[in-house]
Amino acid sequence: MVDELRDEIKRKGFHLLSLIYVFGYWYLPKTAVICGLVIAIVIVVLFEYLRFKILRLNNFFKNNFKGFYRPEESDKISGLTGTLSGALLAILMFPNRYMVFASFLYFAFGDSVAAFAGKILGRHKTFAGKTMEGSLACFAVCFIAGLFIFNWQFALAGAFIAVIVEAIPWKISDNFWMQIIDAGVLTLLSYITSPVNYIR
Repeated sequence: MVDELRDEIKRKGFHLLSLIYVFGYWYLPKTAVICGLVIAIVIVVLFEYLRFKILRLNNFFKNNFKGFYRPEESDKISGLTGTLSGALLAILMFPNRYMVFASFLYFAFGDSVAAFAGKILGRHKTFAGKTMEGSLACFAVCFIAGLFIFNWQFALAGAFIAVIVEAIPWKISDNFWMQIIDAGVLTLLSYITSPVNYIR
């Protein structure tokens, strides 16, 4: 249990590096963030290719960066590729910066808190194998994050969407889907709600 929690802390600490593009998206020109993500994806994919081609390189990272990689990622592409690709697609597909930024906050903070709460407090499993405690923690954090952007009703809806997406056991990493689906559903909701009604 202690080892699992320590590995989770390492992974989620690394996961919080996503805040670079999260706040970059809010403060920098959109084209700059897109270019940065494309460059990052190319670098990560190239590294993953070399890692699989050069056994010694793969073994070095498995031995020296234990915890950053999940056990199942030692022989297949890591979640970082999905994280960066999901962010890029969310930006390209959805023009409303409020919705995309909210989806990034849900991913960066909600997903991390859900993992910690599930590991430390988790007692009740959901249908998807996640824990009720982790999902409730995710909901609370996403709701609070949403309040910085939306009114409380829209923030509540956004948090509910984020929890559902986070709880689904995706075959492809939830790091990929959470950003895209959250941004997409929030965008749909924004079409039926006046900006005066949902923006804080």
